[in-house]
Amino acid sequence: MISNANRTTESIDLNETLVANDVNEVPVVNDVKEWSARISSKLSECRGQELIKAFYSSLTDAITTNADLAFLPIDDHLCHRGHAVFDTCTLSNGRIYRLRTHLDRFLASAQGARIDLPLSRAQIENIILRTAAASGLKDGSVRFWLSAGPGDFFITPKRDASAFYCVIFVGSALQHKVGEAPPAIPEVTVRDVPLKPAALSSIKTNNYLLNSLTALRARDLGGTFGILVDEKGFIAESCVLNVSFVLPDKTLVTPTFDHALNGTTVRKCLELARASLIGDGLIRDAEQRPISEEEAHTAVEIFLTGGDLHLYAVTSWDGEPVGDGQVGPVATRLLAALEEETSHGSSEHLQVPYQ
Repeated sequence: MISNANRTTESIDLNETLVANDVNEVPVVNDVKEWSARISSKLSECRGQELIKAFYSSLTDAITTNADLAFLPIDDHLCHRGHAVFDTCTLSNGRIYRLRTHLDRFLASAQGARIDLPLSRAQIENIILRTAAASGLKDGSVRFWLSAGPGDFFITPKRDASAFYCVIFVGSALQHKVGEAPPAIPEVTVRDVPLKPAALSSIKTNNYLLNSLTALRARDLGGTFGILVDEKGFIAESCVLNVSFVLPDKTLVTPTFDHALNGTTVRKCLELARASLIGDGLIRDAEQRPISEEEAHTAVEIFLTGGDLHLYAVTSWDGEPVGDGQVGPVATRLLAALEEETSHGSSEHLQVPYQ
């Protein structure tokens, strides 16, 4: 006898299913206020707290601070084809950090995805700053998208339909409290989720299915984000983070971007490491080059970086301790340097024009 929990779709009685899910019980709602109330109620259950503080849509060419109005049309190609690119940066002490660096990558991604800009670069920068100002937040996260746009459900988008969206939200996608030591995490190699092809790994596309599957598989195996290895046995990246290794000779190595996104945070780490950690004797050199899985397993420190100021110290990999199994000095110093640069630096910051 098959229990209800284990019954396959073939064994379910169709008449029973229709009775249990009587389509006549699904209401038709055409009143805008009622529809909005239903959405608001459901989103409140999902979010649990106030998350979105401001949202801009080029479809309205306006900013809203009402989170219930932060939505996209279902026929937007971002939704039904994943034909969109995005980027993200950090709002810290009332300034946006490295926005122009992120915009460089954002526009390169747009070109790779063959999405035309509905706005100039200067307009996009101004909109992001104005949306941040409308949010009232001094610290938070900035995320923005360029979509092929709404208009149909076809595989290719309509001409001149591209859309730009920006959201300012509380916290960050990768939660970590500033001022604390790097989070220590276990990590595993994920071998049964394929790498993105090179054409997609170099574009920050909105389609993160493989990234999500990598993280889910890593957690199945007792890890956190997962470490990916290419077909030649070289380290690629993590699910949404770049990976770096401190080798026994004190060389800091991060893989090339052949099979990984052009990470802005790992590039900043290399810059900071060369500027201060070499002189202090913590490392001998900082390199970006291919690194084999075999060589990577000799590392005395491993850490993952992303999102401007997020750094995770990998203290075990595939069940074996990394170094002495503790958070290392290079990871600790680099996270402190990233936080200092983000919060108090002056080289790559844009002041938000609060009223």
